[in-house]
Amino acid sequence: MAENDTSVHPPVSMKAYQIGPNPGYEIEPSPARRQWMDEFPERQPYRCLPLNMANQGGWLVRSPCTFSAKWNGKMEASALKITFEDTDNEKALSQTILSHFGGGIITFSLPWLIRTTEGYGIWVHGPPNWPMDNLQAFEGIVETDWLSMPFTMNWKVMRRNSPIWFRKGDPVCMLTPYPMHLLESVTPEMLDVRKNPELHAQVVGATKDRAAIIKHNIETGSADWEKKYMRGIGPDGTPVGTHKTNFKLEPFKPGKR
Repeated sequence: MAENDTSVHPPVSMKAYQIGPNPGYEIEPSPARRQWMDEFPERQPYRCLPLNMANQGGWLVRSPCTFSAKWNGKMEASALKITFEDTDNEKALSQTILSHFGGGIITFSLPWLIRTTEGYGIWVHGPPNWPMDNLQAFEGIVETDWLSMPFTMNWKVMRRNSPIWFRKGDPVCMLTPYPMHLLESVTPEMLDVRKNPELHAQVVGATKDRAAIIKHNIETGSADWEKKYMRGIGPDGTPVGTHKTNFKLEPFKPGKR
């Protein structure tokens, strides 16, 4: 049966209703590329498929403007000073990027109400593998199948009297649809792998393969890596039919109603 067969994977709707002025927020499928990964010697991080997949695991909301912020360490909302580069639009921008909670927290008020298929929420989180100096993203799981108000994205400034920057186009957050029943349907177990001889043999073989590659790299100065996972090759050399190397997400398109 085809992997994209809707009888196996029913389509999930995610609609963004604009509920007010949009000062320039954009939303798009998250790319696999990251600047720090591009700049790494031989672009080695791209050899880690789980890293690449996480990079693409949702839709990015991008900042509408460039601004800096500095927190003096106190708890009141006025303790965070936000300075917009575009002073002509400062009034409009200050209504969507502001110090609302205090405590050095920057709040982005997004201009959309997100609605998803019944049973699905949105995991609102920081952009994966996108380091931001002096900032920590606060994440949330939102029941967007019924909520009738927009949610916010919040970042915590970590060091007082040390400015932070968001540039225009920097990711504010990632939106990842999430089945609300999933976690509570999981049955975790702790087992001894040696009691599963077939799996144990696979683990031992994979460990030996990785150790051999590391030894080879140390001895030769090369930068080779184990490629079976990247290629979706099982322990016996058989291709894994469900293997994925990327996500192909649809962009948001104008709706009919």
